Amino acid sequence: MNEETLAKLRCPECGADGLLEPVHVYTEDDAGEWEEALLRCRACSRPFRLEGGVADLVRDGLREVHEEHAFFERHGVAVPEDLHRRSATHPESTNPTREADLRIIEEGRHWGRFMRRFWDVGDRAIFDLREQGDHPPLYVAGVLEPFDRDVGRKWSYYPPATGELLFARLGELAGKWGMDAGCGGGQFGLEAAFRGVRMIGFDPSFEVLSLARRHARERGVRNIDYVRGEPANPPLAPREFSLLMSKDALHHVPDLPEAFPRLLEALEDDAWVVVHEHVQHPRLKEALLGPVRRWAVRKSRRRYPTVEIPEELLRDSANEDAGADAVRRVLREHCTPGTRREDLYLAEELEMLVYLALGKRHWPATVVYTAGRMLEKVFLLLGDRQHVSYRGRLRRR
Repeated sequence: MNEETLAKLRCPECGADGLLEPVHVYTEDDAGEWEEALLRCRACSRPFRLEGGVADLVRDGLREVHEEHAFFERHGVAVPEDLHRRSATHPESTNPTREADLRIIEEGRHWGRFMRRFWDVGDRAIFDLREQGDHPPLYVAGVLEPFDRDVGRKWSYYPPATGELLFARLGELAGKWGMDAGCGGGQFGLEAAFRGVRMIGFDPSFEVLSLARRHARERGVRNIDYVRGEPANPPLAPREFSLLMSKDALHHVPDLPEAFPRLLEALEDDAWVVVHEHVQHPRLKEALLGPVRRWAVRKSRRRYPTVEIPEELLRDSANEDAGADAVRRVLREHCTPGTRREDLYLAEELEMLVYLALGKRHWPATVVYTAGRMLEKVFLLLGDRQHVSYRGRLRRR
């Protein structure tokens, strides 16, 4: 991180923008970016850590005591005790929203552990749309086998029409600032950075942000930075950003209709909004895929290397589907009609299952993919859907 990025941030507690400053810079990388530093808000004097190039900018209730103490003690910095008493993780916390804050903290920890598992088995596709063919798509079933059918596809797993809607025009914003809300592994923000947009990704998980930044720097991408922050209280200066991106994050936000306007405060008038969201559990798709998936997993486990399935890959996060019902409503209320597309990804999942189960034979996978495309159209007409992709513009109310 550097001064240019820091100027686009604000204090998550007092809301002062442009007043965060590095009072100590402990380490820098070869390009002069701050790797480890102590930041402070000039308005309220709160200290914040910047570790591994990731700034930890969450309000008091979400501060993680043990991680911060380790950082501050390593550098001999005294942290005000009253700040930590207001943290949800402090044993004597009297914060009235402590339970809700603990759920957000656990949400971040869950996704940190989740993404770390993929990182450790060499899967970078979950961080980067352009990392194709090297990821084990049945890892959640305990099968470690790369999937090479997406080699040569423009956006890996995404259907071409969906990729065109989400990514094809991002180059028009080259040189401007964008944000990736609830960025997780950073797929969307990184794709925008590849196209010249200056991106800031933020998420409640410090661990996954550290991995996302590490991957970006290994790819030679320096026009993207990462900040620990919550989508309901983004630590971003107002009206500084020309692009909002969000991938499968809004449905994790409790009270989304109330939180979404705060997210939009950071956007300029007429800013772009690019969202890909989970909106429904597809009943018809799951009824069809269930038997196919069980058959394919049995076949694949006999054919390829297997591994014990980590527990965190099998359970939902703390705030799973917290705002799924509200996603369409907030987009309709705050954004222009724009361009939208609904998807099931039925063809892609059928193709992957059959391709791996039959020993990477191309013609059965192609036949199944074609049939899946036709079935998907029927299921969508019957009201079965899983994801909505949207590209439009902010509409000030």
